[in-house]
Amino acid sequence: MAALRRSPRLSVQTKVLIPVLGFLVLLPVIMAWLVDDRIAYQAQVGAHRDLATADSVFRQGMDGQLTSLQTRVRDALNDPKYKAIAKVAEESSPSANETIRRFLKDRLDDYGDDYDGMAFSPTRGGQPVVAARSPLAQSLDEFERAVGEVAGAALNTGPTRDTLILQGAAYKVVSLPWTDGQTDEPVGALTLAVRIQVSAVQELAQITQTNIILVGDHQVIASTLTGAEPVALAQIAADAQAGNPGKGQFIRPEPVLLNGEHYLSLTNTYDQAGSRRGFRYVLLFAFEPSLRAVADTRQTLIAISTAGILLSGLIVWFFVRRFTQPIRELRDSAEAVGRGDFSRRIGRFANDECGDLAAAFNRMTTNLESSRAELQQTVDTLKNTQAQLVQSEKLSAVGQFVAGVAHELNNPLTAVIGFSELLSQTGTDEKVRPHLELINKSAHRCHKIVQNLLGFARQHAPERKLVQLNGTVDEVLELMAYDLRTSNIDVRREFQTDLPAILADPHQLQQVFVNIVGNARQAIQAFRPDGSIRVRTRTENGWNRIEFADNGPGIRPENLSRIFDPFFTTKAVGKGTGLGLSLSYGIIQEHGGRIRVESQLGQGATFIIELPIGEAGPSRRGEPERRATIGPRAAAASGKAVLVIDDEDWILSLAHEILRHAGHSVQTASGGEEALAALRRTNFDVVICDWKMPGMNGIQFYEQVRVSEPAVADRVLFMSGDVINETFQSFLLRHKKVCLSKPFPIEEFQDAVTRRLASAGAAASVA
Repeated sequence: MAALRRSPRLSVQTKVLIPVLGFLVLLPVIMAWLVDDRIAYQAQVGAHRDLATADSVFRQGMDGQLTSLQTRVRDALNDPKYKAIAKVAEESSPSANETIRRFLKDRLDDYGDDYDGMAFSPTRGGQPVVAARSPLAQSLDEFERAVGEVAGAALNTGPTRDTLILQGAAYKVVSLPWTDGQTDEPVGALTLAVRIQVSAVQELAQITQTNIILVGDHQVIASTLTGAEPVALAQIAADAQAGNPGKGQFIRPEPVLLNGEHYLSLTNTYDQAGSRRGFRYVLLFAFEPSLRAVADTRQTLIAISTAGILLSGLIVWFFVRRFTQPIRELRDSAEAVGRGDFSRRIGRFANDECGDLAAAFNRMTTNLESSRAELQQTVDTLKNTQAQLVQSEKLSAVGQFVAGVAHELNNPLTAVIGFSELLSQTGTDEKVRPHLELINKSAHRCHKIVQNLLGFARQHAPERKLVQLNGTVDEVLELMAYDLRTSNIDVRREFQTDLPAILADPHQLQQVFVNIVGNARQAIQAFRPDGSIRVRTRTENGWNRIEFADNGPGIRPENLSRIFDPFFTTKAVGKGTGLGLSLSYGIIQEHGGRIRVESQLGQGATFIIELPIGEAGPSRRGEPERRATIGPRAAAASGKAVLVIDDEDWILSLAHEILRHAGHSVQTASGGEEALAALRRTNFDVVICDWKMPGMNGIQFYEQVRVSEPAVADRVLFMSGDVINETFQSFLLRHKKVCLSKPFPIEEFQDAVTRRLASAGAAASVA
């Protein structure tokens, strides 16, 4: 409470403005972030796509240049000069090699800058004859070794194309078999090397709209990137050489910053199929325009969002202020009324909800004075009815208490009745059998007391239907005729023949009549050797009246006010529970009727019941039948696996003994979690589960089994020693399940298990 008093006081205006402004700020921030992220993503996707296209175009361009070079070599071999030299090459002599060298050098001079190196590799082996211009001439040994490999491939497989990196330059190399035109047998292979010029790379860069960097021997050998620092180019060359892209598969594009500009870098290797040489190349796609567009869009969104937040905040503040002003005035008026100033009025506001509230406040102050007088009158009325409510409150409190007591008693009673019956069936000594029967009878007597407790605990209205009171009373008298006759009690019926029907629960009314007649019989039997009970029905002032008059000892005056109290009885210990008349009182009250007793000591007692003619109150559904109908007895089955779940050890022991004697394999579990673990290990034919257990109850256990093991859920049988509430009753009806009431006879328990086994077997055969 102290913490609440210390918390700052915030006005309604502040409480509304803070979340609204927070939302107005958060929404554009999220929107700007989403738009920014989406635009950047789209730009990056487009750049990746353009780089992939540029890579394909670059490779096609390089392939086209090699194809063009191969065509030129093939055309040259058809020249008569080349055919004449091919005849000289057949001699394979030093003079012939010198003639071929001069011929190749002359051809290089004729072609000018088009070719950079030529070589003849004889078919019969030997060193290639090489002619080259600078800078290729500076590394003739390396050129000869490369020519030997390419020429060997050409002589074996036909025209061969390759690339070569020498002296910081990249060369396109083409080698074709060389014949003299008269025979198909080649005399050697002619190899031609052409340097890849920066101009050719620039043409490809213009086509692909990228910057191209050729990398070889850990250095940049050609680049279209202008103004780049040597250190940056060296780093690009090192990164490209360190990468390991496969043939024809490029490494994922990576961002690169050069000269303050952002690029996407793609590294790949260019080589020919089957060759052992190639060079790396790097494609740089300028990403700076896309980033600038994203930045411009971000700034525009921020500016628009800021303006919108400011404008929306002003509008919200204006309307909140207009809304809270009449509330403040209403608060001041309410405080005045709270101090006792009922003459306080407030002026009417605009024609809206606030105006309606002001008018309602004025009407409230006008009515407060008259309400005060009515309140005083109500207090007086409550005092007058307080005495009448004492009885109902007493019944309600005891009813809540006995429901729990009944459940606690039913569990041990189940064990007492069950084990006494088991001992009687297992051939116990005849001297012990009478004691077992006495135990069983005493337990059944306790069970009857518990049943009365459970009936008393019911607090909802009964199920109503049209009832003829004469017939209901007559059925009770016929039911008790033997006890009355053997007690020498004469019963006189004085029924009104045209008694109107009423809406009532006949079973509950029978329970009331049995309690009254039974009490009269016991009182007469203890008072005199014979007696009489007069039962009279008639209609009086819109009520059906039933009177039960006996000539017993009567009731003492001091006991008349307590006769309907729960647990009050004048009988000897062990002869009564004191619940019968209190339960009867509650039933008649539920029917909208009255019950009272008139008596004079020594002259008998008369119980008078009055029930209204016509509707005795709204027809409502009472407590459903506790014990579900399980049908005719099924044929016994044995050798089945049964799981019993209960939190009471003696119930588990009893069920285990009963089922074991019936020939079943039995496992027990003291809770839902333990039962679920057992189900994962064993497939049970029947699962018997208590409804009310600590931790996981029966309904929760069934719902888990129904999800994990639907077939096992069909084999579940419930039992309970508690009052079945509407929730559990609707659960039983919805899932068509049976619930055994504790305590239960052994035969009934065995029949329920047998029927459950039969039902499961029938379902399995249909499936």
